Amino acid sequence: MRIRKKFLTSMQMMSCGIMKLKKVGITERFNGPGSVLQLADIMRTDGCNKVLIVSGKTVKEKKITDPFVKKLHEYNIDHEFFVVPGGKFNSQSFEEGYRTYVRSSCDAVMAFGGGTVIDCAKLIALKAANPSKNMTYFTDFTAVPKKAVPLYAAPTTPGSGSEISMLSFYTDEKGHKLPVLSSEFVPGAAALDPDLMMTLPPELIAYCGMSTLTRAIESYISTYSERFYRDTVNAPKACRMVFENLYDAFIDTDNKTARLNLLKASYYAGISFRRSAGGYIQAISHRMSELYGIHHGLADAVLLPYILEEYMPEVVEDLSVIAYHCDFSDDKNAKVENAFRIIEQIRDLNQMLGIPDYIAELQDTDVPLIIKRTQNDARLCGCPKILMDSDLENIFSVLLYNKSRDNKNAVL
Repeated sequence: MRIRKKFLTSMQMMSCGIMKLKKVGITERFNGPGSVLQLADIMRTDGCNKVLIVSGKTVKEKKITDPFVKKLHEYNIDHEFFVVPGGKFNSQSFEEGYRTYVRSSCDAVMAFGGGTVIDCAKLIALKAANPSKNMTYFTDFTAVPKKAVPLYAAPTTPGSGSEISMLSFYTDEKGHKLPVLSSEFVPGAAALDPDLMMTLPPELIAYCGMSTLTRAIESYISTYSERFYRDTVNAPKACRMVFENLYDAFIDTDNKTARLNLLKASYYAGISFRRSAGGYIQAISHRMSELYGIHHGLADAVLLPYILEEYMPEVVEDLSVIAYHCDFSDDKNAKVENAFRIIEQIRDLNQMLGIPDYIAELQDTDVPLIIKRTQNDARLCGCPKILMDSDLENIFSVLLYNKSRDNKNAVL
């Protein structure tokens, strides 16, 4: 394990050195109901003639894009749709989207959807500016592609912060989720419009909100962040906004203020994550999505308190700061108590949202494979503590025990 830790630190040093050389602009942001229409104004100003609208099936079927398309027509801007097949971003959808862009003679890309859709749109826009490059080139974090064609985003869910981040995740031919890191496909403008979330069911609101909280916390406790870039504002702000708004948005589908605040929290978490890195929570969540197809945010929510406990005592200082910013304590010096208080608040929030303390799909026979893939995940260079295989085995044992307990109670 000592050898592995040394290797990860070297990887961290290398990737951070490269990222420090990259200049990343802040995405222009528009807030509030109807703000997505302002992106049409920007497109007219930018001289766009035809826009490829990348969306998911539900967004298109429920005609969520109709007001935006109408606005485009008013400005004599043409459009073409590309619906991400099956809601999955893989090599096939990436190539299909790019071919649609070229075939339709588009000159800009607009993402209308959740993190997967925005991730796909970002790579299509990058490919459009680098037509001779393939996905293998883009997944090399040392690559230096040309800046993507004009790109805009309107997230329909909070969670990933993809509208501001330098990361996209796609699924390769083996079903593994892989990161693509680039400063060249960050959208130029984004609309945080709560009207786009009004058809989102409470369950997905809960999962996406917990994904935002996870990303904010992981970015703040990351050793990557600590050594090279410490965002002391956006991550704690994102955490507080999730704790203050997620349950309200969950129980009241008409609460636009709460939903807008969740979109803002996701945006702030995305900013904090830009020069940071994920850890075991993100890595295991990706494995849960790969093997069982469960929502990434659900896995995040379940795993978050367990992994934070395993990180102790290395994260006491950081969690204490977050707890203080979230108003869970008025004693800034009670660090250990504050750190454990934030974990208890996460568990309480999960319970309020109806999220269990286990993953129902998890099978004990899959645990060795999950651990192997997790330990091989390059994103672990951001972990505040490198966990042993036995540490991960203990976590999965608890998850499986909790699953068995609830199954027995259900039978009784």
